[in-house]
Amino acid sequence: MGAMLTYNRNNDSPRVPHEENGDNGLVMCDKYIPEELIIEILCYVDYKSLLNCQLVCKRWQNLLQDYVWRKKTEISIGHSLQSVKIMPWNVYYKICKRKPIGTNLLKNNSGQNNFSHWIVNQQGGDHWKVENPPEGVPPLPEIPIFEGNNCCFVTSYSICSKKQIINLTDEDLSFILDGLQPSIVVGEWYSGRWDCPSIYECIITLLGENDKVLDMYQFREHIMGDEKQNVWHYFEHEFVDYGLGLRAISFAHSGSDALFWAGHYGSKMAGASVIMKFKSNKRNTSMKNNTLNED
Repeated sequence: MGAMLTYNRNNDSPRVPHEENGDNGLVMCDKYIPEELIIEILCYVDYKSLLNCQLVCKRWQNLLQDYVWRKKTEISIGHSLQSVKIMPWNVYYKICKRKPIGTNLLKNNSGQNNFSHWIVNQQGGDHWKVENPPEGVPPLPEIPIFEGNNCCFVTSYSICSKKQIINLTDEDLSFILDGLQPSIVVGEWYSGRWDCPSIYECIITLLGENDKVLDMYQFREHIMGDEKQNVWHYFEHEFVDYGLGLRAISFAHSGSDALFWAGHYGSKMAGASVIMKFKSNKRNTSMKNNTLNED
């Protein structure tokens, strides 16, 4: 086994105090480098290494916490943070690490991990089930939201419902939400078997402190008839101008079949998504499109 390397600081060595007007941290290989250039260079260093860069010296720590982390985050999310007045540097770090803008905040959105992260409210009929692959409907479309999975949730002959709560405080997103008000785009794919009509419903609720309802959107579809059954449909809704204080998002969906058949002939759903986006000037809008038919 190799020997462990240790370092013992000589207690007789004087500690060099930081001088704001000095050039400590600005001289490398006997070359003076302006603060502005160091800031620019550090903005393109990966976020993990920047943590270590803060330990180089007091000047670098100040540059990172006062300028670099903010600019690094602006590059990461593709949006200016000028309207965010005060935000701790560690929040910038977490945003760079997690990349919440443009990322699906829902987990296990198609049942690839069974019912992990979901709170089951109702287990009607023969209860919730995960199908892999989906039965009685076409395969799922080959798009990124499914992450290569071909599974879905399926309901039964009485109402099955469940929800997932996205705690935005845990994600340290309250600074971004209050300061920048990014739009929140929600959606899900749903379908019904070729041989049995069904019902699908989804309710998304924006919650503030103490679960105060700030906004809500409800989508409901009777999947009946040749044009609707045996087809994967998609709905989408965009929340904007929801105001200050958004702290959580509740995504709840439910369904059942319409003929009360034993088994799992109810509506199916997959690819649920909650995504924050910038550069949208639309008012709250909703749409239903993108159908996929089986030949």
